[in-house]
Amino acid sequence: MASRFPRQVQGDGAPRTQGVRVGYDDGEEEGGYDEEMFVNVPEGCKCGICHLILRDPTMIDPCQDTFCGSCLRRWLRTSNKCPSGDNVTVEQDKVRPNLFVAKIMANTKVNCLKKREGGGRCDWQGDLSELKAHQRHTCLFSDTACEQECGAILQRGLMQLHINDACTRTPRPCVFQPLACAEMLPQREMTAHMKTSGIQHIDFLKTTVLQQQVQIQLMQEQIVELQRFRKQMTGYHFKERKEDWVWTSDFNRTD
Repeated sequence: MASRFPRQVQGDGAPRTQGVRVGYDDGEEEGGYDEEMFVNVPEGCKCGICHLILRDPTMIDPCQDTFCGSCLRRWLRTSNKCPSGDNVTVEQDKVRPNLFVAKIMANTKVNCLKKREGGGRCDWQGDLSELKAHQRHTCLFSDTACEQECGAILQRGLMQLHINDACTRTPRPCVFQPLACAEMLPQREMTAHMKTSGIQHIDFLKTTVLQQQVQIQLMQEQIVELQRFRKQMTGYHFKERKEDWVWTSDFNRTD
């Protein structure tokens, strides 16, 4: 009985598919998985065409040889023979998913693809069936689009920092906020606000200048008063206690 696991393609001159190292099964990239992402490489689960770990295991009846789904589809565009070299003619209605191998693959432990990038950054491990969700939703080192759709692409772990400091869609205070402007606007709307609120901002400035002038006047009056008090105190000194003040013209201490 033919094996459920794939055999290597024989050197018979038939076309080969070059393996593509992919992160997870997103239905777009072709080829198998890089075996370096697996905690333990599953035995007998390599594609006989790309020689990588099976992705979307697809088998041929009746021989039951199994290959990556994308690899086998590409192969069958130029040949109607089984890639294993056993001269079996492949009929399209005899090509189907290998559910047995697919279940093995789904439960195989893998590392996050970001583990070996940058000195082993992400330490996540889980089933292959969970990798896609981890990469797209929880990995802090995976690139993702800004949550506020500003167009920036950044690592998920830097999202909050980006939103707080750099995102052009984050509402920020008007530069005249210290002068009473209460507007909070995204960067792209701030220029229009500055143009339409120019007169109001000038009024804020006038009010602030007047308030400062009043404060300056009060401070000048306080300075004059302090200087007057200082002159009055130049003829006094302490005797025995702080509360005992004695007048003297030469500042010598009296007995």
